[in-house]
Parts: sequence; structure tokens; C-alpha cells
Amino acid sequence: WTSMRMTMRLLEMFWRAMQKWTGIVQHKSDPNDIDVRIEPKFTIDDQEPYTGGWCRPQTDGPALRAMAMAKWGQILIDSGHESDAKTTIWPLIKFDLEWVTENWDSTGCDLWEEVRSDDFFFNRMAFIYCLNAAADFADQIGESLGASYRSVADDVRAVITKHWNGNYLYESENRPDDGATIHAITTFSLDLYTPDSEEAAATIRYLVKAFCNF
Repeated sequence: WTSMRMTMRLLEMFWRAMQKWTGIVQHKSDPNDIDVRIEPKFTIDDQEPYTGGWCRPQTDGPALRAMAMAKWGQILIDSGHESDAKTTIWPLIKFDLEWVTENWDSTGCDLWEEVRSDDFFFNRMAFIYCLNAAADFADQIGESLGASYRSVADDVRAVITKHWNGNYLYESENRPDDGATIHAITTFSLDLYTPDSEEAAATIRYLVKAFCNF
């Protein structure tokens, strides 16, 4: 029991540190001439955007942060801290998703920070999952943006289906064969391309054969 309490305390410290960090970096000025919400790298000591060479922007960042904060907000609600979830966590989620809802089809770097596209399968799956997670959280705390988030998620869902080419799910036109598709399936699938779907099985089969040829 003592070990469990220590683990829970460490997890709480982690989540609160993440909450604090998010609130800090969301409002930094970005010297790399991009919206700081899609800046991929920060220095640890001062939380300033990294100014060295890097593949920018990283457009999945705002959605993933919002999803993480929605999950932390749910933990706060379940532990009797609904006011904190609404007054502190919700503004962080809302600010990040303002970028997502307006710019989800923007060009950015891939998961491995090597190529650019405006249509990565990984990002599309992340947007759908994170928008729906934030919508559920918004509903729970009585905010009105849940329907808007779900509508944007449906827009993304409508275009992601083209990533199924009849043989496998491809990541992007300029890098079709990519393990990021498997990552997206295992992390973000709810009722779309679930791990037990025909598309997921075909993709795994295809990529296993493709990678064995290297």
C-alpha cells in the first residue's frame, strides 16, 4: 500500500509538472518564425524554443498535448478537483485545439522529423482521437465546444480513408512505407482501423515483408 501511494504521488508530480510546462511554453515567443504551439523542441532549463536546426513545424504537438491534459483533467475530476480541471486545465486544452481546428491540414514534419507533408496518417489519426477526447472532457465540465471538436474530427475522418490503398495503410505520399502507421493504429484507433481490422492486419503483413527486404 505504501508503494502504491508513492507511485500515485510520483504520477501526480509528473502530471502537475506537465500542466505547468504546458502553460509556460504555450505563450512563448518563437524565434523560428512559427506558432509556438507547433514548435517541436524546447530547452529544458528555461523552456525556451530551441533555435538550432530541426524539422519544423511538428503539427501533431497541440493535439497530443490537449489529449494529455484532457486525461489529466479527468483524473482531477475523479479525485474531487473538478474546479481545478475547469479553471486550470480547460484553458490549456482550448488554446491548443484552437490551432488544431483551424490548421489540421497544414504542412508539417513526420513523426521521425525527416520528411514534410500535409497528410500524414499518424497525424490524422492523432487529430481524430485527441479531438474526441477533448470533446468528452468539454461535455463533462459543461463547456460548449464538444460538438465543434467532434465536427472537425469527422472532417479529418472523411479524408483519412484515402490512406487505404487497397493493400495497406500508407503514411504519406512521399513516405508510404512507415512504421508510424502501426503506431497510430495501436495508439489512436477507437472504431477506425482498429488493431483487429482487416486494414491493420494487411498493413502489418505488408510492412513485415517490406522491412525484411532491407
